[in-house]
Amino acid sequence: MKRLLFVLVMVAVAQLHAQKRLLCRNASVKFFSKMPLENIEAVNNQGLSVIDLASGNIEFSVLLKGFIFPNALMQEHFNENYVESSKYPRAQFKGVIQSIPVIDLTKNADYNFTVKGTMKLHGQSKEISTMAQLHVKEGKVTGESIFEFVLEDYAIQIPKLVKDKIAPKISINVKAIYQIQKPNL
Repeated sequence: MKRLLFVLVMVAVAQLHAQKRLLCRNASVKFFSKMPLENIEAVNNQGLSVIDLASGNIEFSVLLKGFIFPNALMQEHFNENYVESSKYPRAQFKGVIQSIPVIDLTKNADYNFTVKGTMKLHGQSKEISTMAQLHVKEGKVTGESIFEFVLEDYAIQIPKLVKDKIAPKISINVKAIYQIQKPNL
């Protein structure tokens, strides 16, 4: 009887520990450049994100060649001329949730917090801070963040010929549906 109780307690502890880590392998990253002559937008549904709820650490990575544009020529220019995705294949973020709230994955709730960390893009790293949300509903966890970044901060050069078509500040919208990591028993 004691042995059975011990096994049950160990399984429960392992499950609680496993619930402290969230993983998403198909996060959506959209960017938008609003200009009077032409809006530019693209989406990538292959983002990878991991959140450790115990420590507040969060990591995000997306392959730049995965962005899909409505126009093939825009996609080619984006990869070859602007982000140079052959040389710099990924955009990455590593950060920490500030003042991490106690997140109960068993109850429906919305959690708002600030994330601070380093964004790496085009061979440049910059400290950023942004608001983010986690939504827990019926056992499903979704995350979302909307922020802006300045192309110049990441040494992305826009030729004078098209400077009036591309905004110097780009809006980014990230959405992820997370899986709660199960213990390896």
